[in-house]
Amino acid sequence: MQQYFLHKPLQVHDLVEMEPEQAHHIQHVMRMKPDEIIRLADGKGHMYYAHVVFRDHKVFACVDEEMEDHTRTPVDMILAQGLIKKEKWDFLLQKSAELGVQRIIPFTSSRTVVKTKDEKVDKKRLRWNKILQEACEQCKRSTLVALDSPKSFAELIKASEDADVKLIAYERADVKSAHVKEVLQKYPAPHKVFIVVGCEGGFSEDEVIQLEEVGFHRVSLGARILRAETAALSLLACISFFYEMAGDHHENTGTTGK
Repeated sequence: MQQYFLHKPLQVHDLVEMEPEQAHHIQHVMRMKPDEIIRLADGKGHMYYAHVVFRDHKVFACVDEEMEDHTRTPVDMILAQGLIKKEKWDFLLQKSAELGVQRIIPFTSSRTVVKTKDEKVDKKRLRWNKILQEACEQCKRSTLVALDSPKSFAELIKASEDADVKLIAYERADVKSAHVKEVLQKYPAPHKVFIVVGCEGGFSEDEVIQLEEVGFHRVSLGARILRAETAALSLLACISFFYEMAGDHHENTGTTGK
């Protein structure tokens, strides 16, 4: 069943016109018939069943009923990712959305090679948001990923202030004492987990110390050195899996994890 995001409030019995690109997809790519069922999401956590209506050479959706949302992760995951090369960055955006990230913060640090010129930022963000929306539709999320404008390292630190858990993927972290599982076990029921992953060149030791001074934990993802995009996706998958399993355990045992 196809899903589409409409950036407007939705209610049962509404008849809403699909956006031109969505209308083309419904009519000419999927070749849907009248009354075919689709899913609509408002990007803010509400999902609906709807059926397709063709009228006056336009494509509409009639909202039938609201759905329960089972797609959200147990914790809000914020990924601050050092800018990396275009193909890797696009891949990272897509897969992060699939893994349930709530917000992505691109940033530059002392070893960042990729530079984003001010006059090109808006154009790039439009393309990045398109990648994120398509990924969210594909994996049937109810919420869109929030994407910040690129930040400096200092701005990144400030953005992490309200996080319950702060993690930095660092290749020099001790594999045994700083494994991500060991760190997460100290925080059984956080609301927000803030993850920082560097660019291809990683972080300087001074940058790692600055992060530790504001509460970040160095974490290891094992004995092998991972590429930046692999490290970010591995960490998101570990966090999502850890807290989803913890939630299942608490439901089965009647405990709350607090």
